[in-house]
Amino acid sequence: MIDYSRYRDGTELNWYESDFAMKRYTERYLSAAVRKWGEERLQEMGAYAAGPMEERARHTDREGAPRLLRYDRYGQEINEVWVNEGYKRTLAKGYGSGVVGWRYRQDVPESIPFFYTQLLHMLMSKAEVGFTCPTTLTMSVAFVLEKFGSAEQRERYLPRLASMDPAMLEEGATFLTEIQGGSDVGATATRAVAAGNHYLLTGEKWFASNCAAGLAITLAREGDTPGTKGLSLFLLPRILENGEKNRVTIRRLKDKLGVRAVPSGELELKEATAYRIGEPERGFQYMAEALNISRMCTATGSLALSQRAFVEAVIYTAKRTAFGNRLDRYPLVRQTLLDMVTDIELGWALAAQMIRAMDDCHTYHEETEENRIMVRLLLAMAKYRLSENGVRHAKESLELHGGNGYIEEFVPARLLRDAQVNTVWEGPSNIMALEIVKSLERETKRTGGDRFVWQQRVEEALSQVTAPELAEAVETVQQESNRVSRDAEVLLSSNPVIQNAHARRFADRLIDVCSITFLLEEAQYDRDVRTSGRLAQVARYAVWRTYQPAAFDIGAAVTPSVEWFDSIVLYQE
Repeated sequence: MIDYSRYRDGTELNWYESDFAMKRYTERYLSAAVRKWGEERLQEMGAYAAGPMEERARHTDREGAPRLLRYDRYGQEINEVWVNEGYKRTLAKGYGSGVVGWRYRQDVPESIPFFYTQLLHMLMSKAEVGFTCPTTLTMSVAFVLEKFGSAEQRERYLPRLASMDPAMLEEGATFLTEIQGGSDVGATATRAVAAGNHYLLTGEKWFASNCAAGLAITLAREGDTPGTKGLSLFLLPRILENGEKNRVTIRRLKDKLGVRAVPSGELELKEATAYRIGEPERGFQYMAEALNISRMCTATGSLALSQRAFVEAVIYTAKRTAFGNRLDRYPLVRQTLLDMVTDIELGWALAAQMIRAMDDCHTYHEETEENRIMVRLLLAMAKYRLSENGVRHAKESLELHGGNGYIEEFVPARLLRDAQVNTVWEGPSNIMALEIVKSLERETKRTGGDRFVWQQRVEEALSQVTAPELAEAVETVQQESNRVSRDAEVLLSSNPVIQNAHARRFADRLIDVCSITFLLEEAQYDRDVRTSGRLAQVARYAVWRTYQPAAFDIGAAVTPSVEWFDSIVLYQE
């Protein structure tokens, strides 16, 4: 059982050692060799993120925000971004942890999966997603070069992007958004003109995070083919091989609601030197792989933010008294914390399958058609649900802090500002819902099968859940799975207007079924291997809360905040 009243706030914890869900999934899905090699590094990052990184995050969010230096003291244009020294040290520690680099190192016990590097990413995200945005983008650029770059490009640039030495490191960025397009990438207007062994790019980028990065990838149009089919992908260095600055101007930095740590700017490309990646007019396909990395990181970063919001709320309510009682003694407060924990456990079950699917395809080279379909679906589902959860959990944490939560000296205000960007980054929630529908549509056209891959995955998982206390939950979820499958068939046979209108409602139903199924699967594992029934209780509550809310209506026999708070929230077996 955990006594949260012992702590002043979340910074007094080691964010790895105290995150029992993270430790559980570390034990469940990392090989013994990777866990033995890497767990000490996770403990080190857990302490660092809660300490110096968190302290620098507060400073960078306020007084130490990045600034654009357009001119030097002699009036010459230098176009550089100033960041404070703490930000530099934090990023150096982040990259030095191997969050990007371990994937490309040979001095490791075996291929280091995304599952491990995402744990590092999540620990950093608990402090500040503005610190993890640059590492995410660097990871994305490295991944695109790994998959599609020429041998020369990989040899020249991958060691820089993957370096754990600040002196050798080149940070990455993805310059995607243009003012006339936003999520409509096919509206990209930047032009590319061949010039010998390189191209000259001319255009504007409206929202470019980590805009002073050494190596960026960006889309541009070589010919006259309209839409996304006419786009090629280019590597855009900030400093050319001759030492001169490339012709990229940072027009201004964005004044953002949150994630102020990372400099996001508007860019002008004025015949900027760039090198094409892969084949012409396949740029959107290549950039989609970069987006997959970013969506994975956005999802896991949001889950980490939810965990931070919960920890701060549960500690605060364990210490604060009102009307003669500690706040966490009141059932209303307990209900909020219980639901936060349940959401987080559901989020972990979904995120774990998302990361495993990415590893199956891109680390362990099991890139089957079924695995590719699941990757697309799980990325969209996790990015959508976990980003939305992060905003709600930050808001709930703020409210449980009362007026103090609205004050910047306490962390919930910053968490809420930072959480909101995750619903927008790499595709807003509406776009993620549409992506889910489009993925199912593509699957149906390609396979012509009578069962969806997600449905097969759900049925296989449910068939493995044999604990007697979970039988009713399994039956309920199986019925809901059949219903969602029927909904999918109706939706895919409807016209685009109807699909658009119902995409988000359908996405919510599909995510509920998959998340709860995965949690039931994890609960069975805990029953069999860890002799723990806690996740089984969480899973049963998730089923009742989602599909049978009348079970907790006024006059019902069970009041969750009274019956299950200690076992679920405080880990009292």
